[in-house]
Amino acid sequence: MLISRQEPPADEGGPGYELYEFDAREWDAVLEDLFGTSLLGQSARRRWAEGLEPSITTHLLVPAREDGELVGLALLELPQRDNTHLAFVSIVVPAAHRGRGIGAALFDEAAAIAEADGRPNLEIWTWDALVEPGPGTISARQGDGAIDAAAPGARFLLKCGFQLVQVDTMSGWELPPQAELDATAAEASAATPDGYRLVHWRGDTPERWLDDAALLQAAMSTDAPTGDSDLRAEVVDADRIRAVDLGRRIGGLDQLVTAVEHDGTLVAITRLVHDGERPQVGDQWDTLVLGPHRGNGLGWLMKTANHAAIRAAWPEVTTLVTGNASENRWMLAINRRLGYRPIAASGWFERRAGDDGAQ
Repeated sequence: MLISRQEPPADEGGPGYELYEFDAREWDAVLEDLFGTSLLGQSARRRWAEGLEPSITTHLLVPAREDGELVGLALLELPQRDNTHLAFVSIVVPAAHRGRGIGAALFDEAAAIAEADGRPNLEIWTWDALVEPGPGTISARQGDGAIDAAAPGARFLLKCGFQLVQVDTMSGWELPPQAELDATAAEASAATPDGYRLVHWRGDTPERWLDDAALLQAAMSTDAPTGDSDLRAEVVDADRIRAVDLGRRIGGLDQLVTAVEHDGTLVAITRLVHDGERPQVGDQWDTLVLGPHRGNGLGWLMKTANHAAIRAAWPEVTTLVTGNASENRWMLAINRRLGYRPIAASGWFERRAGDDGAQ
């Protein structure tokens, strides 16, 4: 087996792009095997574009080959503006090649790369079936989600010295008739206190709102639950918002954003993302209401308004998916009220410097 290191291609379809295609295909297979659907997956183009702005994040690909055949892949995401003490790692091995030490070899190489780059923390997510807490499961310190400790991903990571720092609940929702969406949005608007105004945009963030969007994104990095992890505040400015917008467009993603303005400033935001290569699915991303404005129904207001706008923008969408930290009871309650239902779990595992012994 040959394990190598490869920089990502500068152009879609360039040398090395087949590694992103392999990654997307094999993760879709994992999802299909676990849940009978790949709705939670990501396209190759989307993943590739996430590493196009090296001042924010760089990618490094670590393929494993046997006789020229790809038998596994590790993908490292290395933040550049903040959180430079950690590396995000993804490892996938096709079912036909599992149980032969390929994943372990890829992990060792990824860990060595991170260590050489001065990144003592490793962050890895797993896909898991929904289970209730009980014997044979593990839970993070915060939240009530659980992971089967005997599941292959969890078992491997615990052996490598990782700790479970958060469990996300992944949910799906089949869009109801448009009249129902419109009525819910109208009711939410009527119940909102005076002084708040909805702001909408599709695609790139308008220049008028770049600075406000940057402040909200920075707040998201500290306000959103991150469990017991060592994830730290992001450094976000207008230029970073522009760069993220560009990367999203190059990656084939469109976005619908609804925000709330109060006294000339944005105080809340939510966004839906649509991948043109997966036309039937909309992905609910971040939702944030700044602390002083919570308790006014702004999360409900924004989400219902954004949902009512989906069909006009993306008529192909029939299903929405989203993920919430198990300790984020407020947002989970909103999503259940909307109609989202749990379909999967995702474990966030972290290994910090010195935690490389077996559990």
